[in-house]
Amino acid sequence: MNKKHGNLIAASIGILLGSGLSILLAKKIKENNADKILKIVKNTLSEQGKVSNAWIKGQRIGGDEYDAASVYNGGAKITNEKGEEKSISFVADAETGEIFSVDILN
Repeated sequence: MNKKHGNLIAASIGILLGSGLSILLAKKIKENNADKILKIVKNTLSEQGKVSNAWIKGQRIGGDEYDAASVYNGGAKITNEKGEEKSISFVADAETGEIFSVDILN
């Protein structure tokens, strides 16, 4: 194998490794973004009462219905000042955390 082939192989390996790392990093950023969006949503919902058992699906979905690039679905339990609890589901913008929809489940 000559030097030219060795350089080509090394460059190919570098490109493959770089691509793989980019994919992993992008996935990690999206996972972290879901956590960030959940914190924003919990903060917004806390205006209605104490928020507990809050969750968010880490998978983004298309947000065309809400005029957004993508959204997250999630849910929580809210207890108001009278001690009344309600379970809700929500749809929030995956970039800003803006809540588009809240449905009361009980």
